Order: sequence, then C-alpha cells, then structure tokens
Amino acid sequence: MSAALLEVRDLSIGLRGQPGRNVVRGVSFEVRRGEVLAVVGESGCGKSVTSLAIACRPDLIIADEPTTALDPTIQAQIMALLAALRDELGVAIILITHNLGLVAQVADRVLVMYAGRKVEAAAAGPLFAHPLHPYTRRLLAATPRPGIGLERLAEIPGLVPSVLDLPPGCAFAPRCPMAVARCGMERPSLRRLEGGREVACLRRLRVVAAYGPAGVSSG
Repeated sequence: MSAALLEVRDLSIGLRGQPGRNVVRGVSFEVRRGEVLAVVGESGCGKSVTSLAIACRPDLIIADEPTTALDPTIQAQIMALLAALRDELGVAIILITHNLGLVAQVADRVLVMYAGRKVEAAAAGPLFAHPLHPYTRRLLAATPRPGIGLERLAEIPGLVPSVLDLPPGCAFAPRCPMAVARCGMERPSLRRLEGGREVACLRRLRVVAAYGPAGVSSG
C-alpha cells in the first residue's frame, strides 16, 4: 500500500464569531497518490466544508460536484478528463458528489458524511455491496437503480439537522429506522472494523448483501 499523499486527522471547522460551534467535527481520512476518494452525503452534511482545511495542495484535485446539471455525455467527458489526469500525472482526486452511480463507477474508497461527522468509510466495492451504517443503507435505497420497477423511490424521512443545533446522542437517530432509546442519548464513536472499514453506530450491525456491484438489490 502506497504512502498517504494527504493525511487529515481530527479535522474540526468552526464558524467565525461562533466559538465552540463546529460545522465539521473530528473527521479523519487519508488519500493515496493516484486514488479516488469519494465524499458523499446529503446537502448540509459537511462534504464541501471538509475539503476547503486542503484545496491548495498541488498533487491533489478536489472535484466538488463536477458533473452537476450536465448531460450524460458531458459528464462522461469530465470524468474521463479526471481519470486521464490521475493516470498520467499520478494525482489523487477527492470527488464530492450526490451522484452515487458516479461514485460506484470511479471511486476507490468512499467516505460517508452526516451532520459534519464521518459515519462510515470503506472501499467502494464492499460499501456498495454491504452497507453497514443505517444512513449509508438509506442513501443507497434512495438511489435510482436499473431494473428495479418501483413507482416511487425510497426516501429518508425528515431533514439533515443544523450542525449548530444538533440533537443529543446520534445525529441520525431521529431519522433512523433502527434507532433505540440509547441512540438518542449517546453519541457513537467511530469503530474500525476488519479490513480498515470504519463505522459510527451504537447498534451491532449485521453485514447484509443489500446491493450488488451494479447497485441492484440482492436481498
């Protein structure tokens, strides 16, 4: 495994004039040369702010929603250009996007953000095949998938809470179908699992084959 090109440890970002009220809290990650790290989550989860504490590093491209509002042909050209830069120059890429289909195609690893915190991180293949955190599972369930004849996509009820007024305990608990009483009182710490996977959840999570490599439900 190559050495990290960029290492971020316990990153917290606050707002000017509001000491002690952070919009990003305790986020750690690393990017290796030639790797694509995707940062995903709903609007307001802290994806873009996380990338700002790193935008001037010359060996790293930070692509913040590079394909938003573009037609599929232009999207493909943009991603082909980024892939060529990675292959020819050995640059690393942080891809910030809502497009999980794009993430599945190009990312090596995925970092899932919620309410300013990292809730899950894993290699792209295992994350799409076996999502662990309830939020990751709900994000994938709300993503259009070829061959699934649903009249309406699944949705995540409620809204992302303001990072300046977070609920006690787990920030996702009010929207989580797996939440128990403990979730509303205790904030989960990030656990490192086998294979370097990370997840922040108080429940004992069962690995289930929820989505195949192409995003098709398999159980």
